[in-house]
Amino acid sequence: MFFSKTREAASTPAGPSAPRRRRKKVGVMIGVAAVAVTALAVPASAQGQGTHHGSNGASHHHYQSPLQVTSAFYASYNGDLAAGFDRYISKDLVLHGFNGPEDREDWLKGDLDIKAGLSGFKMTVLDQIVEGDKVVTRWSFAGRHTGTVFGIPASGRDVRLSGISIDRVIHGQSVEHWSEGNFGVFLDELRGETPPGTVHPTTK
Repeated sequence: MFFSKTREAASTPAGPSAPRRRRKKVGVMIGVAAVAVTALAVPASAQGQGTHHGSNGASHHHYQSPLQVTSAFYASYNGDLAAGFDRYISKDLVLHGFNGPEDREDWLKGDLDIKAGLSGFKMTVLDQIVEGDKVVTRWSFAGRHTGTVFGIPASGRDVRLSGISIDRVIHGQSVEHWSEGNFGVFLDELRGETPPGTVHPTTK
C-alpha cells in the first residue's frame, strides 16, 4: 500500500503546489506507518497478569491463581503429599503453625507421619475464600488410628482433625501459612483421653 502511494506521488505533474502535495502525502504515509508500528508494539508489552518475563522480554511461565494453588495443594493430601509440598509450598515459607512459627520440613514430616498412621486417611476441603493473594481454607481430615502417630501407638480408634488455614500465594506457591485447629483434641483422641461419647472405640 505504501509503495503504490509513493509511485502515485512521483507521477504527479510538477507545479507550484506539487511539493506541498508531495509533502502532505509523505506526512500521511509517515503517520500511518507510526500507527501501524504502535499497534504491533502494544500486544508485546501488554501481557496478561500472572505471566513472568525474563530479561529478554520472553514469556516463561503463567502462574496458577492463589485458589488453584491451594486447591491443588490440599488435594495432594489424598495423593503424593511430598510432591504437593515441593510444587506448591515455597522453600522460603514463613510458617505460623498451631503453636507459633515452625519449620517447613517439620510440618511436612509431621503430616506424613499422620498419613502413615491413619488407615483410610482422607482430607476434605469444606470451604475456601479468596481475598487478593490470600486464600482461607476450612478443612478436615480423618482416618483410623492403626499405626504410630507422634509416638502414640495404634488405638484402632476413628479420629479427626479439623482446622482453618490461610495461605499467601505469590508466583504459584504459598510463601506464608497460618493454621488454627483442634490439635489438642486430636492428640487426646489418639491417646484415648477424650471424654466418653466423643469418640467410639473401634477394632482394626
